[in-house]
Amino acid sequence: MGTKTKWAVITGASSGIGEEFAYRFYDMGYSLVLISQTREKLSAVEKHLLKRKKKAPERRQEIKLIDADLGEMGSLKKTSLEIKKIFQMEKFTEDSNLPAILINCAGFGAVGEFTDISIEKQESMIDVNVKGLVYLTYEMLPIMEAAGGGRILNVASSAGFFPGGPYMTIYYATKSFVLSFTNGLRRELFEKKSPVHISALCPGPVNTPFNARANVRNALPGISAKRCVSAAISGMKHDKAVIVPGITIKAAELGAKILPAKAVIPMVSHQQKKKI
Repeated sequence: MGTKTKWAVITGASSGIGEEFAYRFYDMGYSLVLISQTREKLSAVEKHLLKRKKKAPERRQEIKLIDADLGEMGSLKKTSLEIKKIFQMEKFTEDSNLPAILINCAGFGAVGEFTDISIEKQESMIDVNVKGLVYLTYEMLPIMEAAGGGRILNVASSAGFFPGGPYMTIYYATKSFVLSFTNGLRRELFEKKSPVHISALCPGPVNTPFNARANVRNALPGISAKRCVSAAISGMKHDKAVIVPGITIKAAELGAKILPAKAVIPMVSHQQKKKI
């Protein structure tokens, strides 16, 4: 009888929510493929993980690191090839590595007037938040189906609930895309009885390095990455389509649904201006 090793593939794994996912799934016994742009930061996460392994040395777990710019097509293709080598897609056996989890967490934002943010930065935001997520989902989905199933979590944002986000215009639009894409693909997978399930995580503010990178001032108080990931894993276990951590953000989601856009967008604008 073979010993199957379950793996979690996590993008944006060097900090914030992605890093917390790495710790949580490792503690749950998964082997990991960790993907991020900065090798040095990934190596630091790996060191923390190996310290945790000392508490359970009998567990058969591996850690693979891939440093990649998920907004660049050549880098995406290289990443896909490395993942396929790990999982040996074409020759699964009872001893094969099984890709059970994909967490699409890589992404970033920027605050400011549309024309004050360089077009290069905004193009990069679209490439990472949208193109990278779609590409890895496209590549991983058939691998996971061939392996017998699994779960995909696309990290969107509460920003995806709103009809527009002045002063974070591109970021809000990318997260609306992620939410719509996930909901549409979820239905496709359901109708063809796929063994792969997909969900979207839509947190509000989370205390991570996100705000510093986005040049956000006067950020709203957020929940911890641990709390966010706990809600995400619980939601995945219950196969929720959209996972919203926290009562406050659930109320915001409801408000975005029932209020007209002409009322919602000015309120978002007022809040976002405070961050500039």
